[in-house]
Amino acid sequence: MKLMLLAVALLFMFPSDISAQEIKKSHLVVQQNGQALVTELRPLTLPKGEGSVLLPGLPSTLDPQTLQVRSKTAPQGLAIHDLALDDDLLTPSNLLRRNLGKKVTLILPDGKTRDGRIQKEATILSTDEAPVFLIDGAIYAGPYEAILYPELPKGLSPRPRLTMNVNNSGPARQDIELTYIARELSWRMDYVLAMNKAATSGKLTGWVTLQNRSGADFGDAVVELLAGDPRSATQFTPRALFAAKAMAAPEAMDAVSAPQELFEYHLYPLKRPLTLANQQSRQVQLFESGRLGVSRKLLGRANALPSGREAEPIKENLDAVISFRNTKALGLGLPLPKGTLRAFQEQAESKYFLGEAPLERTPVGGSVELRLGQVFDITVERVALEFEKTGKNSYKGSWELRLRNSKKEAQRVVLQELLPGKWKVQDASQKWSKPSSGVLEFAVDVPAGTGQEPHLVRYSFSTEL
Repeated sequence: MKLMLLAVALLFMFPSDISAQEIKKSHLVVQQNGQALVTELRPLTLPKGEGSVLLPGLPSTLDPQTLQVRSKTAPQGLAIHDLALDDDLLTPSNLLRRNLGKKVTLILPDGKTRDGRIQKEATILSTDEAPVFLIDGAIYAGPYEAILYPELPKGLSPRPRLTMNVNNSGPARQDIELTYIARELSWRMDYVLAMNKAATSGKLTGWVTLQNRSGADFGDAVVELLAGDPRSATQFTPRALFAAKAMAAPEAMDAVSAPQELFEYHLYPLKRPLTLANQQSRQVQLFESGRLGVSRKLLGRANALPSGREAEPIKENLDAVISFRNTKALGLGLPLPKGTLRAFQEQAESKYFLGEAPLERTPVGGSVELRLGQVFDITVERVALEFEKTGKNSYKGSWELRLRNSKKEAQRVVLQELLPGKWKVQDASQKWSKPSSGVLEFAVDVPAGTGQEPHLVRYSFSTEL
């Protein structure tokens, strides 16, 4: 009964912010790091001369140090003396803290039956870590089901409340612009690559997922997506993205305007205003490419400097790697924000999931290379034939790489041997290349045929660290 009375009291004490506070315009510049720059235009009735005005309905994740307020109607006629932000929020921990030393009612297990409960009058002695209570003259720090409070402490609010102390010589009705940073407003990028059966071409679709866990609703907001990593003095890690309580239907195609440059970042403006309620996620399609060419390679990478303890052959896993260019000629040609790419293969009327990989920020003209998974039918064994320390910081060694191919066709495998220091290849059974200073690379055509003798690649090297 007490719980019901408290709930009814809360309804009367905290009316809906949407009905109590009109917002004319909202503009969100949402970053991928879990925060957004919010600009709101609110019509307010201000006192004449000296006075105060309350501005409710702010997000619970508002960063008070970033708050800016100005009048759009009469900037010269409104002097703002100070801003008082009351962010003592109505939370279980704050309720406990504000009732320290006071009596409450605890709902406790009765200890006699599995589902039985009893009510006990208790005094809150401590709110540090786990609460400590005084019950029937004894100190109690055990489990409890719930706490019934006799009344709501003054000053607690479900959202931060802003009070402006002003001197107004302008009109009573003015449009006030608020600008602030709110946390837990974020967006992420997801890519879908649908490839043909041969994995030589595909269509790339980019989807944006916006998520609002800020504690406030934003109706018909103009939204821009900021791609980049603006530095923040205070590091903030948003809560993990997971299925929200309400998931709106995806927006139609062509929902995003052409990206614009901003400082060293990129902006993606949404073409239409978007309503983003608290605890809601929404998806919009950023783009859909034409048919683009896809390259595939089978890649192995291993350290070439042995430890000297390799008594048995070492199994090396090969990765299936795909790549494509971000060019207009291939149906793209816009800066690609960082995100996650999921690749599918189309066969007849079916689609099959091939794997996913992170896609880093890729400028126009750049190349995308993604490792989707490990190769099944081609194996590599590494056998250390020689390893010797030839000086204080110099070594020599040799490897035999045994490749087996169970497919019906010959397969090209790229093996990258990572060599530290100043190295030389003393001998090699086939042609090699040096794509970078620490990489020795072999492009090997491995014949088909299960059960055949392995295809061998041997090489020896020396290096000085």
